[in-house]
Amino acid sequence: MKNRITHLLTLVLLASVALVSPAQAAFSKVGTTGAAFLKIGVGRSTAMGDAFVAIADDASASYFNPAGLARVGRQVALNHSEWLADVTHENLAFVLPMTDFGTVAFTVTALTMGQMEQTTIDNPNTVTREDEGTGLFFGASDMAVAVSYARVITDKLSFGLTTRFVNQSIWDMSASAVGFDLGLFYNTGFKSLRIGAAVTNYGTQLSFTGRQLDYSFFWTDSGPSQIEGSYKTTPAGLPTTFRFGVAYDIIEAMDPDKDSRLTAALDITHPSDINETVNFGLEYGLANVFFMRGGYILNADNAYQDEIGWLTGLSAGLGARAKPVRGLGLGLDYTFRFYQYLKPTHRLQLTVGF
Repeated sequence: MKNRITHLLTLVLLASVALVSPAQAAFSKVGTTGAAFLKIGVGRSTAMGDAFVAIADDASASYFNPAGLARVGRQVALNHSEWLADVTHENLAFVLPMTDFGTVAFTVTALTMGQMEQTTIDNPNTVTREDEGTGLFFGASDMAVAVSYARVITDKLSFGLTTRFVNQSIWDMSASAVGFDLGLFYNTGFKSLRIGAAVTNYGTQLSFTGRQLDYSFFWTDSGPSQIEGSYKTTPAGLPTTFRFGVAYDIIEAMDPDKDSRLTAALDITHPSDINETVNFGLEYGLANVFFMRGGYILNADNAYQDEIGWLTGLSAGLGARAKPVRGLGLGLDYTFRFYQYLKPTHRLQLTVGF
């Protein structure tokens, strides 16, 4: 029975890949999806080039591969990112194992950018600049709320599902969508080799509505009254991504609390709106207390990689773990990510296990 379930889940995952991976050679799909904030990684894996689908052993598995949550204990993780252009990215994940049922996780993600002032339009045909502030301010933000479920099928295989509600808003306009994730995690039993695969953010489309899209106009046959109308925005899909990866402990720790460990991970990612990438990551842990991490994201298109710079995609980070009292675990992780033409980004994650 378990083998049938395993085969069924594998077929479902492969079918999902077929649905979200149409041939992209005919035309470019860059910039054709919405909710780009869903592509911002979270957790310690961001220091490992986002190579995490086959590791997925903490709360950030809810982002990369929900199947990994089946092997995560009760945990709360708060991830803060100083993103580009004074934008902040927050992610809060709560993992709750439930006996004889599986593991449930709740995740909230928010992207905020503060208040912005409305400006008038500058006339390029005049010397004087007309693009001045009007004194009217507006805001823009993105948010996603997700519920995940994961369960161990066998001692080697687990699966996970996520349902995610996504909302984007700017001024008095907003767009909403629902996305789904499906993940598999498999421990091969050959030494420490693990395999993971996941399809994330497969769902409905975003289309903005709101008062700023409403308008009124006079029509010669309408008499003295005005005709009301609304602009219709082009729907945009969610940034669906397929990930497949492997992880292996180059140096195995016989006693995790005393020995050193070196883990290598490699992910192949296929996004629906940009080129494929190959992600590399390393994590060195000393007695499960101090950690050093490094990674790189390699774009499959060499011409595009030349444009963004070969150092773009380089990441590194540090981490520390402590158990101040019995039954309580604390973790703090820092990530640095380099962008050649933009400011580097910094991330901090606080993890509490209890």
